[in-house]
Amino acid sequence: MSTTLARWRDGAFAPIDWTALFQPPVPAIPVEQFIDHGTFGIRAELPGFDPEHDVEVTIADGVLRINAERHEEKHERAHSEFHYGRFVRTVALPAGVDEKTATATYANGVLEISFTQGEAKPPSTRIAIQIPAPTTPVPVADLAT
Repeated sequence: MSTTLARWRDGAFAPIDWTALFQPPVPAIPVEQFIDHGTFGIRAELPGFDPEHDVEVTIADGVLRINAERHEEKHERAHSEFHYGRFVRTVALPAGVDEKTATATYANGVLEISFTQGEAKPPSTRIAIQIPAPTTPVPVADLAT
């Protein structure tokens, strides 16, 4: 019993890291979606990233995923507002977008991904339910013989 109370006391009154509470949140990758002459496009702001080594774009199940990682340079500095680490953004693709036609370009810190947009496929297909004809119940007296 005393060990349970000690564990609760140590956990409940553990020191709080106040600096972690006041850190600004890491911003998400800002994106812009557009439709232009049968093309669906996404622009993502990724300034300061090396697209060849630090950025990965994948598509699975109608969802586009942008992964980017910025590595911290090791040198002494007095102040930094740069965000380092992993950045992820997912975008659900609209109906009718042909995932196989995706192309991506990176210029001036902006990643642009384009798709051709065709006819929207119906989101679901209704399946008819077949109901068999009711059967005549067998009388209980016939089961005894």
